[in-house]
Amino acid sequence: MFKKILVALDGSLISEKALYVAIHEAKIRNAELHAVYVVQHVFTHQMLLDPSTDASDSSPELMNEILTKEADRILTHAKEVSGDEGTDIILHTCFGDPREEIILLSDEIGADIIILGTTGKTNLERLLLGSVSSAVVMNSKITTLLIKEK
Repeated sequence: MFKKILVALDGSLISEKALYVAIHEAKIRNAELHAVYVVQHVFTHQMLLDPSTDASDSSPELMNEILTKEADRILTHAKEVSGDEGTDIILHTCFGDPREEIILLSDEIGADIIILGTTGKTNLERLLLGSVSSAVVMNSKITTLLIKEK
């Protein structure tokens, strides 16, 4: 039924849980597994800069560099986890609004299902930008599996 699975990652604990669910589903269905991290537009992160990043200069170029490194780190981790679980994974980094880019990528790769967490890294992002998971559910043409924190 599901031959191509796309899991959306953002570095949150719930997205880590979504990764494990996606790996499990890929294994039992012998499906191709894809993971995506969407680097959001700089202007949103200038408002929401996490103090733990230790960035005193929030220029757009520096912000893009920091966010791209975060994407690389999270996707590298996903590759390691999937390898440890005996599953291949194809990695994607997209740039833009995750509410749009996840759906665009799912169309591009011909995914049968999108798996993502119900909440991202910060409640402030959700308040300001709206829920990524809600937007994906509302706008995706394919099955979407939401993973809850519990």
